[in-house]
Amino acid sequence: MIRNKSVRPIFVVVVIAAVLSACGSKSSSSDPSTAPPPPIAQVQGQAPVQQTPGQAPQGRDPFMEQGAQFMTKVMEHKRRLEKDPKDKEALLFLGNANYDISRFDQAKEYYKRYLEIDPARAGVRTDLATSYYKIKDVDSAVRELKTVVAQVPDHEAALYNLGLILLGDKQDKEGAMAAWEALLAAHPNHPKALEVRKQIDEMKKKS
Repeated sequence: MIRNKSVRPIFVVVVIAAVLSACGSKSSSSDPSTAPPPPIAQVQGQAPVQQTPGQAPQGRDPFMEQGAQFMTKVMEHKRRLEKDPKDKEALLFLGNANYDISRFDQAKEYYKRYLEIDPARAGVRTDLATSYYKIKDVDSAVRELKTVVAQVPDHEAALYNLGLILLGDKQDKEGAMAAWEALLAAHPNHPKALEVRKQIDEMKKKS
């Protein structure tokens, strides 16, 4: 499956996972924004490090810096949603944050709420489809991808993912070929073009 947007660097994903885990594992309908931030972990029984004269001061942990900054953003967007449940930027931010750490059930709820406000946003709907697929709701994934293709007939990620699901999960070779042929017609230099052409050729030989 291909996501609509590029994958974030691994250290950013780790930070997101740590921050959202600290926010609790409640569904997106709950709002833990009133809870205090978790305390910074420390090694039990270890005395504070004493600064030796002439020794260079130790820098702050960049991982903790990023975690703190991202925590601030998460809580800010949750507060924004509390004030305005139709804040599209906040919904998308929280949907993407949950998606990045594979919390697809939570991500889909934010994406669904976003699309209730802006149903024409094809990229968000593509990520919603992928979220459905990841939680094994294949029919909903297909439905959303077909909606994307109806809105944007040459949408790369939607066409590729639709062909993949139709072939692998629905055993719909004709539907898969149609999606992939549309993909190649619109995007002949697609990164998966060689793989897709090979799959189409094999399906035609077997038909």
